[in-house]
Amino acid sequence: MADVFISYKQRMRPRVAQIARALEGLGLSVWFDAELQAGRSFGAVINAELARAGCVLVCWTPDAFAPEDGTEVSWVEAEATVARERKVIVPIMLERTPLKAPWNMFHTERMMDWTGGADDPAWFNLLEAIGRHVGRPGLAEYARAVGNPAALAAWATKYLDDPLAAKAAAPGTISPVTRARTLLRRATRIGRPTQWLLGATLFNTLAAILVLLRFGPDAEGNVSYLINAGPLISSAVWALALWRSKTLDIGRALFTIMAAAIGYVVAIFSAPLVEPTMALFATEADQARGFINGTYSGFGGAFVALGGIALLIGNVGRDRWISILLGSLALGLVCGILGTGVLKSVYTSNFFWISIVWTFSYGLLLTRLAAGRSASTM
Repeated sequence: MADVFISYKQRMRPRVAQIARALEGLGLSVWFDAELQAGRSFGAVINAELARAGCVLVCWTPDAFAPEDGTEVSWVEAEATVARERKVIVPIMLERTPLKAPWNMFHTERMMDWTGGADDPAWFNLLEAIGRHVGRPGLAEYARAVGNPAALAAWATKYLDDPLAAKAAAPGTISPVTRARTLLRRATRIGRPTQWLLGATLFNTLAAILVLLRFGPDAEGNVSYLINAGPLISSAVWALALWRSKTLDIGRALFTIMAAAIGYVVAIFSAPLVEPTMALFATEADQARGFINGTYSGFGGAFVALGGIALLIGNVGRDRWISILLGSLALGLVCGILGTGVLKSVYTSNFFWISIVWTFSYGLLLTRLAAGRSASTM
């Protein structure tokens, strides 16, 4: 989710890029359509970003409005309407423009003469408006204090929660305890999808640890069914988190359990590939067998499950698929290393370590994939 979504006419891109760079210099994340990638649905991506942004910076120019005869549709007006309905609109004027209702009802900062100067009153006013929407009330005050070490130190003491506080503070003025409290407060303000998915990940990891320590990986009878069903139970917990966080509607969230089940099957049936792979390396060592088995199962299970969930989420481009592939491969290699028995001196079962590490790491990959997506953008 970007802090600031910028809506503008294409010919104003140089001015918009200048504003975006200035905002990013203050630690804000900014999105405008220069970030669109080939092969992705422009409308879907724009709508998704517009629905999640902390605020929407609407750049008014005379040609930003649709003709009164209705022959054309204005993207800027359409995006401004969404921002108004979400109550996150921050309008500015880049060229002198007569505003009609309802747009003349909003305070519009006039930035026709702004050339990038950090000491412009219009710039400070804009930062105050953005700061209110993104939870950084000291943003404008920071901009005023830049260049004055004493003022910056005082500002850092006043706004400890701001991401720029550590940079602005005088050395030794913020204690480790205060820093820890600040980090904790920031953590509680992370996005709802991230909160739900991280919570589900911690729950699943702790549950796996407790069950495996209590009954052992080699348990028999009814307990063995519980252990073998662990991945499906965990996927149900993640599905609940995806639904409750509004990342997916309930139907698609339930289908993620099926994606996880297919990934589980792939992980199990990767075992027949172990012996042929060992033959390629002309080895019969148990450590090699453990590494190959752990890598295949860890990678295959994660990639298939995450890939299925990515398709359910939608609007996932090539960069996200590459991220899923690399993340799954890294997880597979970690499971392979654990399969060699490097932690057997701590606990004798490789299965225990692979299960715990895979569950936790998979949850982090899922959180990264799904955080910020919302059912309203599907």
